[in-house]
Amino acid sequence: MTGTKKERRAALARLADALVEDVLATPDQELLAEFSDAHGDAAKNAEAMRALFEKSVLKSNKDRLRAAQAGLAASRASAAPSRIVNMQNAKARLRRALASCPSDVQLTLAARNEDELSDADVLGMLQDLEELGFVTPDDGDGQS
Repeated sequence: MTGTKKERRAALARLADALVEDVLATPDQELLAEFSDAHGDAAKNAEAMRALFEKSVLKSNKDRLRAAQAGLAASRASAAPSRIVNMQNAKARLRRALASCPSDVQLTLAARNEDELSDADVLGMLQDLEELGFVTPDDGDGQS
């Protein structure tokens, strides 16, 4: 075959397009008859292919589940152990942080009414304020 690499690729692409058009133009019954002559019962083959597809989807789902379980196990293994927190110190720390917030920072009603906050809310707010840089991380004794 002569011509540049680009010309050969273009010629192969035209040939592939012609073959696809030929297959698409062929009536279904004729395709089934050709398949039956070459490979046997088309319905039997279709059922075998469906079973293979179902098996591969099932295997893929199981692999994804195993990967998710491994990720969860790794996440749990690397999680820092929880520490005991003195909630009175944490609430005092939150009060100090809220009192020292700049005037342009608007707080929600829940943040202003400490009595309505659960312990988890207080700890979550402290963590959020630490991430935002408004509060320095706790040094471990509840006093920062």
